[in-house]
Amino acid sequence: EAPWPAHNSPVVSYHETTPVLFRASLEAQAAAVAAVAADAVLEDLNVMSDAVPRMGGPAMMGGPGMMDGLSEHLVRERVVTFFDGNGLEQEVFGPISTATIHTVVTIEGEISRDNFSGSIERYRDMWVTGLEGEEATRSWNGEGSGKRHRVRVDDEFGERSYDVESTSLIEDVIRSVDREVQPWPLSGTITRNIEVTITNGPDGDVSRMRTVVITFSGTQFATLTVDGEPSHEVDLETREGRNPLRRRGR
Repeated sequence: EAPWPAHNSPVVSYHETTPVLFRASLEAQAAAVAAVAADAVLEDLNVMSDAVPRMGGPAMMGGPGMMDGLSEHLVRERVVTFFDGNGLEQEVFGPISTATIHTVVTIEGEISRDNFSGSIERYRDMWVTGLEGEEATRSWNGEGSGKRHRVRVDDEFGERSYDVESTSLIEDVIRSVDREVQPWPLSGTITRNIEVTITNGPDGDVSRMRTVVITFSGTQFATLTVDGEPSHEVDLETREGRNPLRRRGR
């Protein structure tokens, strides 16, 4: 099987000696990066759903190549490559012989949810393995990034805007082949390191790095932590345009 790229996610740490107002600002930032990460993970799962051809369906019936798609205000550009069990590139997908699929996707445009909106440009480099033969599950790994863009968040902390930039790491996300029986990822994590920048603030431009980890467990709700602290659940069944975040314990 073709190897996926190595990726070393940066370790983020900081020491806080925060007055009340600064702590409230940190909580507002944490809520903002949770909103960004929740939107992005739903997008990740959509990319995964589209990567493996459905035989007899309208999805990729031909060989590898570039595919463009327009969904509402988002434009997607995708390049897909198939490999057999020996790591050799295939011209077309084989439902039994294909062992690995490499997918590179660029997504850009405008997004809008109940609590979150912005202009984005995101990149994904994913490998799905375990396809050869009559498989029951598939494993996803990869990485991604998001260029700096302005987002608006509106929640219990009020309406505010940030510039954000991110990197992501997809690790061992296991998904069932039979999505009707089990539509949710069985296990694995997606980690995002998100740099949040407040521009033209009282102290000028101030940036802070936050680490968001989303953990899957085979249910509709994935656990989301910010800098190691569980804060939300992500409803993986959320419809387009709606807020996928649920406060833990509510």
